[in-house]
Amino acid sequence: MDKRETIPTGGTFYPLVKELFDKKQKAAILYDDNGVTRANGLIESLFERDGHQWLKLEDQTEIRIDKLYAVNGTFSSDYSEC
Repeated sequence: MDKRETIPTGGTFYPLVKELFDKKQKAAILYDDNGVTRANGLIESLFERDGHQWLKLEDQTEIRIDKLYAVNGTFSSDYSEC
């Protein structure tokens, strides 16, 4: 049986994203942008806008953290595409 690492139901990717930002490690991300979208790179900044937490990658891509499906092989518990 295959297993994959997931965040708990109702959990957030913020701690993982913050750790990658603090350690200046690259992120491989899947997120919702009117369909599953892939992004990669260093996280340049973390910020809040309109009551939501966001990240900005070095290529200036901005992603709402609650729209993340996966970060570096850790998946949202409700993501079932793979």
